[in-house]
Amino acid sequence: MIRKSRVSTVVIALSIVLLSGCGPTSEEIAREKFDRASGLYDQGHFNDAMLILDSITIDFPSEIEFVARAEDLIRKIKISEQERSLSFLDSALVKKEKELEVLMKNFRVSKEYGEKEILIHKRQKPQNSFNRTYLRAHLDMDGNFYISSRYSGDHYINHSKIKVYHKDQSVVSEEIPYDEFDNRHFEDGGTYWEVVNYKDNADNGIIDFIAQNVDKPLKVQYIGKKYYYIVMEKFDKEAISDGYEISFVLKEISKIKKEIKIAKTQLSRLK
Repeated sequence: MIRKSRVSTVVIALSIVLLSGCGPTSEEIAREKFDRASGLYDQGHFNDAMLILDSITIDFPSEIEFVARAEDLIRKIKISEQERSLSFLDSALVKKEKELEVLMKNFRVSKEYGEKEILIHKRQKPQNSFNRTYLRAHLDMDGNFYISSRYSGDHYINHSKIKVYHKDQSVVSEEIPYDEFDNRHFEDGGTYWEVVNYKDNADNGIIDFIAQNVDKPLKVQYIGKKYYYIVMEKFDKEAISDGYEISFVLKEISKIKKEIKIAKTQLSRLK
């Protein structure tokens, strides 16, 4: 019985050795994977090819030749992806810039308030609005947009928020405390001015409300220690609506330009 058991053990051990010797080597597996990845690359299936190539570098680090070939093909795939991305972004930029060109007819670029370029609506030129009480549109070339409430009169009303309304619909801004920056007052020759900026969505939806109701007789209530009321001029409503629309296009252009810069940097590094 003991002798028979020893024989069986030897047979099993030999069988394992023989079976293991019949399986593919790591070099053969790495080669097969690389050939499959190359075929997928030629067909334009970059993601599928990348998965296989990554598995070669991770699972077969000792197969130096195929790891090197896999890394080279990975680099080529990344270059192809960045080139395709750049082509798409360049096309998208041209399309958006044509869209912007049409919208820009109502604006002029200015540096009146510093080095940063801003866009001023042609109907709200500062020299024509110095003594007006109105809502002004503010826009820069990156698409940052907000409104301010401008008051001019023979006394201060100390307003810190506004309400824009039509019939039973109304929107009230957030309150902006007096701080000599986003809520500031000044007086000259008996004329009193107040300027309140509603930045970072402090308008509470007033911009959107105006843009959706340009054709309606919107009224504005200046709310402070005293109250003041105006009916919005048609051109002020259009200035805010136009600024709101163009801000989205400018933001998209700014985003595309950043993505182009990133893609070019990546492409330069890969090459």
